[in-house]
Amino acid sequence: MSAVTTTTVLYYLAVFLWLAYLPVAVIFLKGWFKNRKRYVNTNLTRIHNDPFIIFQIMTRSARASDVVRRGIESIHSSCKGISYSDYSICVVTEDPQDMDYIGGTARVLVVPVGYKTKSGAIRKARALQYAVELRRSQGDDIGKRKWIFHMDEESVVTEQTVLSLLAFIREGKGLLSEGPIAYPLKMNQSNRLAFLTDSIRPFQCYDCVSYMNNPPPMYMHGSNLLVRSDVEDRVGWDHGKSLAEDQLFGVKAHEMFGNIFGWHGGILLEQPPLTLRDHFKQRRRWIFGTLQNLKYLPTKMKLRIYLRSATTWLGFLSAMASIGLSVYYFYLYALPYFFELLRLNYRVNNQNAISLVASPQEVALFLQSFVSGRYVFSWDSMVSGLATLFFGASLILASVIWAISYQVGLKQNLKFGNYSIRERLGLHAEQLVLGPLIGFIETFPSLYAIVEFHVLRKKFADFELIAK
Repeated sequence: MSAVTTTTVLYYLAVFLWLAYLPVAVIFLKGWFKNRKRYVNTNLTRIHNDPFIIFQIMTRSARASDVVRRGIESIHSSCKGISYSDYSICVVTEDPQDMDYIGGTARVLVVPVGYKTKSGAIRKARALQYAVELRRSQGDDIGKRKWIFHMDEESVVTEQTVLSLLAFIREGKGLLSEGPIAYPLKMNQSNRLAFLTDSIRPFQCYDCVSYMNNPPPMYMHGSNLLVRSDVEDRVGWDHGKSLAEDQLFGVKAHEMFGNIFGWHGGILLEQPPLTLRDHFKQRRRWIFGTLQNLKYLPTKMKLRIYLRSATTWLGFLSAMASIGLSVYYFYLYALPYFFELLRLNYRVNNQNAISLVASPQEVALFLQSFVSGRYVFSWDSMVSGLATLFFGASLILASVIWAISYQVGLKQNLKFGNYSIRERLGLHAEQLVLGPLIGFIETFPSLYAIVEFHVLRKKFADFELIAK
């Protein structure tokens, strides 16, 4: 293949990547502008008309880390801070020794080793279903005044979280809702690249607002999920073997109840994966679980999920392609045009590289003629020049939106940490400079899972624990 042909192929590949992702990038940007005011609930008033909330924490073993105790303490502290007492805390675990480890700070449900569900739910879904069935058998935690608030083992609530939950329930906006999640916890113990890569997640939550207000949602968080207990009892978590049980729960809830969804806007604090290896395992599991769920989903939703899964890694490639296209365009067209427009001399050598030869005297003469009015101004030339500039700027739009998404998410994560202005600016600069590497780290697990599922025909992936 000749050099010219290779260049042409790369050019058209870059154009394809740019065109493929640009509409999605614009949709993300629209979601950010549209939902930014209701992303976090700020209109909070304490009204003592309280429902009963069960804060349910899921873990394989609370003893394995200090994070479960941290979450329990945050619940008690936040509820005390707003004088809310109609709640309980339930820790669902597979470790019998957690009964002693947790003590009297929360109720502990231990999933029996031999427990199986009717439809063969696995991992977290199996434990969630056990909690549902135990509440059903006891008959004391199911009712319209009782709600379940789902948390992961590392989740931490704030007073704003609890106030938002109470407001959502009081206002009767739905029976199932979610809120945003930020990832500031254990930042200094996390791999810096893993922490910066997790900046994309708070930004993606802006899209979640749209999903929850226009159901059925394509995705749902398994944590920061509030659902009325009778709804969860009927829907359950026993929907077959899947590693993305939260997505299936949302689909089944919509099939049974219709539009009962909403957005409570209560922020939940969590932590990023502590290592790059854990980051890879986490992202791979999410995509793999989504692909497992496709057989349970309607065709329209399948197409939307395929598009979203593809753009998860396409966004990074498109961002890189748009940078290349914009540099290529400005180099060959925009710069020569404007230098000619300004009557500065330039020449193009054999390697197609532009060498500016405008002397200080020539620049001075141009400025003198412009100021004195002797410069012949051409509106046609100016309009053509602006059109050239606008088109060139549009080429880099995908990259700009992609970079903004990480910066916005990082800002959300840093809100809940004690960082100086200098430290914040440094982290934002790192995020920008390391963007290409961070993009690869974020998107490669998704591509790997797609190849693993469709090409290698692997239909099940192990649930690998990550360190907390």
